[in-house]
Amino acid sequence: MKSLYYIAVIVPASHSDAVKTLQHRVHTKYHSRAALRSPPHITLRSPFRLRADQVRCLKRVLTEFATKYVPFSVEFCGFGSFPPRVIFIRVIESQMLFSIQDDLSKTLDKNKIAGASEQTFRRFHPHITIAFRDLTQRYFNSLWGEVEHKSFSGRFSTESITLLRHNGKIWTVEDDFLFGQEKFDAPT
Repeated sequence: MKSLYYIAVIVPASHSDAVKTLQHRVHTKYHSRAALRSPPHITLRSPFRLRADQVRCLKRVLTEFATKYVPFSVEFCGFGSFPPRVIFIRVIESQMLFSIQDDLSKTLDKNKIAGASEQTFRRFHPHITIAFRDLTQRYFNSLWGEVEHKSFSGRFSTESITLLRHNGKIWTVEDDFLFGQEKFDAPT
């Protein structure tokens, strides 16, 4: 039997509470709760299925992968959308984030974990989702009209990538993989 996993940068508690508050408000007012089934995050590798006997190998690969990187800053500002169902907090694009995502995809492919056959071939667009999947077109337009020009910004340091597993109802943290020790702030 295969379980469902994805890999992400988890938004730390210092900012995730504000994101969760927004997601709860969206659920209450616009009846979209899908984003509440996962901790606030930036997806690096979309969901993929893996057999239980492959998870140890994946964790070994992710441990080695993460040690090549150093903590870096992530900045977010404003809102964006993928009509007709997704509204998100914009993550300011950074070379470090793109490098990690690209290297992660290549590393997983090279190790035959979550390979290209399961990968969705879309351009990487880092974001923090506040509503998707169960957001109706009517509510999408209302929510987008409400947040399109609103301010929502912040910056945090990320020190790891996270493997999440779906337990049948929600996504839970399976394991964190720490970056190397030196701090790095990529120029913006």
